[in-house]
Amino acid sequence: MDYLENDFEHLTRRKIPSARDLKYAVLHLQAATEVLLKARLKAEHFSLLFSHPGKATREKFERGDFQSCTTLEAADRLRDIAQLAISKDDWERIEELGKTRNALQHYGLTLSAAAVEARAVGVLDFLITFIGRHLLPGLPSDEAARATDTMVPLGPEKPFRAK
Repeated sequence: MDYLENDFEHLTRRKIPSARDLKYAVLHLQAATEVLLKARLKAEHFSLLFSHPGKATREKFERGDFQSCTTLEAADRLRDIAQLAISKDDWERIEELGKTRNALQHYGLTLSAAAVEARAVGVLDFLITFIGRHLLPGLPSDEAARATDTMVPLGPEKPFRAK
């Protein structure tokens, strides 16, 4: 949730986000996407976080001594194993954000600010809905209340109703 708060700040603090704002918005949005998808995957079963679930052990998990799956693998596992609705369009938005993040990390901003912002907004919209439908219902009430308070500025009318 912290990544999303920071992301929203980078995208909204100026009428037109600076190149630096866009860079950090993308970097934090990619990190938020990975963490939030994996949080839901962990709720399904901790072994699904491992790049090779068949080699998962509780001990390795608790030590954090494992290579985790990629963000796209997490999305695939949520769709295929947990049976969550992750559309092809949402999957492609997540993939494009990952490519944008890699390009920013290694080469700097190579797309127009409008293109970067459009990619970020598409994934942000997906995450707001994902949190409301697939994460909040499984949280204890105090954690869900804190998460909801964090998310209200991002999309007050839609994200927190499970469908």
